Amino acid sequence: MVSDKIKTEYVKIINTMWSGTMQFNSIEYIDDKVIRLMDQVLTQIREGSKAMIGVNATFDIFYMKSYKSWAEVLKAAMDTYDKHAEDWIAVLRGYRQYKIVVDRVALSYKSPVQIALYEAADVM
Repeated sequence: MVSDKIKTEYVKIINTMWSGTMQFNSIEYIDDKVIRLMDQVLTQIREGSKAMIGVNATFDIFYMKSYKSWAEVLKAAMDTYDKHAEDWIAVLRGYRQYKIVVDRVALSYKSPVQIALYEAADVM
């Protein structure tokens, strides 16, 4: 079970990824399906941006350790560095070569994530 604190992190990530355009993006609609999709999004961003490992030491949390889930990564980032995934994504977007990675993944997953949020809100 993912805590509301972690669900809040997913909400922030979704807001960052899609500039606040996703409807029903609130913790009550962050269900297992939304989390699975967002974990795919985050994994694709991490894999596509590994080349920047040395840019900032705070990125160690996202690249150097193995976790069972993205929820654990998000919790570790908040507990250890007081960093959040939306900060990581925002920094990536500040570098042209990594902005492309984030934007490509965001484009690929916008509809599936929005549909999952609609389903969690029971409007579909």
